[in-house]
Amino acid sequence: MLCEGGRVADRLAFTARAQPLRVGEPEPFVHGYAWRHPHPAATLVLVHGLQSHAQWFAEAAEALVDRGLAVYAVDRRGSGSSPAVRGDVASYCTWYGELDRVVRLAQEEHPGVPVHLVGHCFGANVALGYALSSGAGTTVRSIVMLTPGLYVHPDYTPAQKLRILASGRLAPLTRFPVPQRDDLFTRDPDVLAWIASDSGGARTLTARCLLQINHMVRRLRREVGQLRVPVLVLEAARDRLAHNARNRALLGRALGDRCQWQTFDAEHFLLAEPCRDQVVEALAEWVTQGKEHVRC
Repeated sequence: MLCEGGRVADRLAFTARAQPLRVGEPEPFVHGYAWRHPHPAATLVLVHGLQSHAQWFAEAAEALVDRGLAVYAVDRRGSGSSPAVRGDVASYCTWYGELDRVVRLAQEEHPGVPVHLVGHCFGANVALGYALSSGAGTTVRSIVMLTPGLYVHPDYTPAQKLRILASGRLAPLTRFPVPQRDDLFTRDPDVLAWIASDSGGARTLTARCLLQINHMVRRLRREVGQLRVPVLVLEAARDRLAHNARNRALLGRALGDRCQWQTFDAEHFLLAEPCRDQVVEALAEWVTQGKEHVRC
């Protein structure tokens, strides 16, 4: 059972069970955290959003381990505990490679145990892209998309998009603020205060990073129908950041009955909302009771 009250900083703090991990050669290494279980029924690899990092999963990871699961959370390059410049990447394929390292670590530590990807918002995009990449579909059992970020709002204005495009060609390291404000994640003032004080995520992105994100998301929208693993979407009914209607239309059209849905009366940051225990329960049920086994 997740903590019903208490300070948000305490709820989202790492405990002794969160073991730092570092994988990959050569540098830069990929960092993250593992909540290991001696005999897990399944393994979850958690992929954080654009402005967040692995610590946003800390409370949920504890609850998932208590339900008999092994949990790994990657800090993408420049986020959380991982080195490199925040909010910058030369190629979106870098994110797939980082995720692949953590998936392989999970497989090595728990051979024969199915691996499921769980992505929050933009992290769901990275998980989806990885699963669509060459060979990844044979190593991942399913994808869980928490408030998926295939379509989000607000977007940059047309004038801002022109500046980003020009900067990408002439000054690719020029930075632009992320258009999604903190208050779109939740209406809980304590959670908002925690997000505002968090220095582990990216508040600005380079022009080249934004252009890579644009290329990646456009490709995902075109190719998502090629996905051959089942998907569970957990959406927030009161989401003001993820565009629920457009995400549903895209995924429903592309995946049909390969995609299942659960909706919670909540804001965008599902794992910090009052319903978070139900969200964790839905995750655990999906990966342990065989609901994800139907494949195309």
